[in-house]
Amino acid sequence: MSSTIIVACPTCAQKYRVSADKTGDRAQCKKCGQQFRIETDKPVDDDTILGWVMEEEAASSEQSVMGSTSIFASKTKSEVPRPKVDEWQPSPPPDKPRVRFDRIDEFGAYFEFPTSELRFRDLRVSFPHRCVHCLRKEDLEVRLIIWADKLPWQDAFHRHDIETKALGRLDQLLRAHQTRWIDQLEPMSVLPPPFCNPFPYFVCHTCSSVGQISATVVRQHGDEYCQLGIGNLDIARRFYYNNGGKNTIGFQRLVDAAERQRDDRWQRLPFPVRKRISTWYRPLEKERFLGFFADSDLARAETGGAGVVLTDARLIFKKYGTKREFEVRLGGRVEIHADKRIAVIRIMQTGAREAKLHSNPVAATHLAKALTGLKYAWEFKVKSLPPAPN
Repeated sequence: MSSTIIVACPTCAQKYRVSADKTGDRAQCKKCGQQFRIETDKPVDDDTILGWVMEEEAASSEQSVMGSTSIFASKTKSEVPRPKVDEWQPSPPPDKPRVRFDRIDEFGAYFEFPTSELRFRDLRVSFPHRCVHCLRKEDLEVRLIIWADKLPWQDAFHRHDIETKALGRLDQLLRAHQTRWIDQLEPMSVLPPPFCNPFPYFVCHTCSSVGQISATVVRQHGDEYCQLGIGNLDIARRFYYNNGGKNTIGFQRLVDAAERQRDDRWQRLPFPVRKRISTWYRPLEKERFLGFFADSDLARAETGGAGVVLTDARLIFKKYGTKREFEVRLGGRVEIHADKRIAVIRIMQTGAREAKLHSNPVAATHLAKALTGLKYAWEFKVKSLPPAPN
């Protein structure tokens, strides 16, 4: 019997148990659709974070570590195939764009269209069925675009609560109502027509939509227009395609910009997150940004205000009034105390004060792998968190 290894999708961190002889093969994540190569990296240490966390999860949950059949073997006849979202998409895109591509800036891409277009169902179901942050296609929550300019003043105070309210699961609505699923969404009573008509977009349960969508109403030559901003340029490209923009110069600009964004880890962060990080992190000349690891003690709406930035030269920690900076070439020690949900990461280096990051096991794994990949003398120690008192 061949031995098994545990691998994780590099995009969404979904874990899989696969046969060791699959090393080098390409696989496709069942969770987010990302294709990746099966690799057996040298463990961070004898008690590697990834392996330790997965072994614990495997004992308590069948969904945390999938069997090797989940990404390699074909479906059995006994399985009931789930309907594909693509089969339920609305009519094909129009021949000409029904929205105008305006521009791309540091936030993302902007589109404009007359407010009267909100009365038409085809426009309001044109948002791609993917998470606006990570592009995941499964387990999507339905949320509504809010035209904040039209909110009554007494409701403006609750704007964040309204914007982040989930109205249900997309897959459940599709299975129950197919192409008429949008008709099950109630108009927003706090907004006047046509802004009250539900205009849905989608977020997976592990991501935040904060900073990914902006919706304003502007006046031009006496007429009102909706201006819709989309932070993820791949989502923006798909949205424009669904609205007839395929054969335009603007669409090609979006294709090129989306490709650049995918290759740039800094640009992949939502604009509000980048803006908050920029208040305490300034890149050095020729410094390469490798990742941001948020501190979980802050609310999602404040993501970027605290955490760790890792570059190929420095590790910068910020939380409240504390800021620490470590030179990665000097090496150091990282202690990770974790359970299935929480990871407390202590970063230590000779001559520097300790930094402590509160995060999760997946982020801890990615941070450890990124530091290990720099080939400097970083030592890792992983321990289990003691059970919480009753």
